[in-house]
Amino acid sequence: MADSTLVTVPQEVLTFRKEFPILEHKVHLANNSRSALSRDGMNSVHEYLGAWNREGAPWAAWAAKHEELRASFAGMIGAKMHEIAIVPSVSVAMGGLASCFDWRDRPAVAFDDFSFPSVVYLWLAYQARGVEVRRARERDGEMPPEAFDDILDDKVQLLTVSHVYYNTAHRLDLLAVAERCRAHDILFVVDDYQCCGTRPINVREIGADVLVTGTVKYLLGSPGLALLYVREGLFDRLHPAATGWFGQEDFNDFQIERHKEAPDARRFQAGSAAFPAIFDSLAGIKLINSVGLEKIGPWIETLTAHFIERCTEEGFLVATPRDPSKRGPHVSVSCHDLQAALGELGKRDIVITGREGNVRAAFHYFNTPEDIELLIAALKDIEHLIVKTE
Repeated sequence: MADSTLVTVPQEVLTFRKEFPILEHKVHLANNSRSALSRDGMNSVHEYLGAWNREGAPWAAWAAKHEELRASFAGMIGAKMHEIAIVPSVSVAMGGLASCFDWRDRPAVAFDDFSFPSVVYLWLAYQARGVEVRRARERDGEMPPEAFDDILDDKVQLLTVSHVYYNTAHRLDLLAVAERCRAHDILFVVDDYQCCGTRPINVREIGADVLVTGTVKYLLGSPGLALLYVREGLFDRLHPAATGWFGQEDFNDFQIERHKEAPDARRFQAGSAAFPAIFDSLAGIKLINSVGLEKIGPWIETLTAHFIERCTEEGFLVATPRDPSKRGPHVSVSCHDLQAALGELGKRDIVITGREGNVRAAFHYFNTPEDIELLIAALKDIEHLIVKTE
């Protein structure tokens, strides 16, 4: 049996772990659904509420936090601040993007089997407006770049993909897909919600034209907030019809005579931002940056590899790729009865989620091999609910 004591836990991990009070009484492995709440996150919300209580409507201070979040996220992904917009959700971001296109000359949009449903619903709705929907099919549980070859041509306006599949954690080779998009001048749109905050990423190095993510998962923030990157070379081409006062060149220029969109990615913003979420999401990104993704990524990879090894030893069927270049920050274990398994794990103080027959253990920098052993012990307790390889 693998010995967890042989996995050396960096002191920085133990220090980071102390920032999350829930870990004193729970094993938190639901980071791909909702991150654990940090002390800084709690304090930031108190800061927001305190200013609201003291000053009533300190819009200038709140707007400054809004801009600070844009700048912090830009730095995290290798972008420029003017390429970042703050929007309510990925769905809203994608709706704004879809509103930019004529669709008559290039009537097709493409996605793949591993796309998050919320994105796909948008394209299926656009079918009623004459948009052709194309879909790349998975191959033996993976989505190799060549799976896109049959659906990409000069009729496709844009391709949307998930960096990491929400169910099995399969991770897409983004650069290889980006090169296929460039061959046909197709806009390459990356949904990084299931990965952002767990490994280094540079939008220019992966060839993304657009990248969108949210703060509620691995970015250690609240729901009601998404972050949108739009490559600056697209500003002359993309003009969203779905917009609002925060999408104007000057959001304080109140008038109803004209629409004067922001000259940069801010044009994708709409109405008033969710300022409480901005405060704690900024705290989350700062906490991540205090360690650095170059340290967070390898530790999470160590944990996913160790958990897969332990599951294999116990005979549990793992649905996640074993190749680290093909997997994200969570590991999926197949179940006979997912809801019953989740209920039993919850009784054992393990916070975890599941999708489509798989329990998903999602790791962050505060997780340790001890968390893995507690989960393994719980899975052995309920092994009648877990699919075995035997």
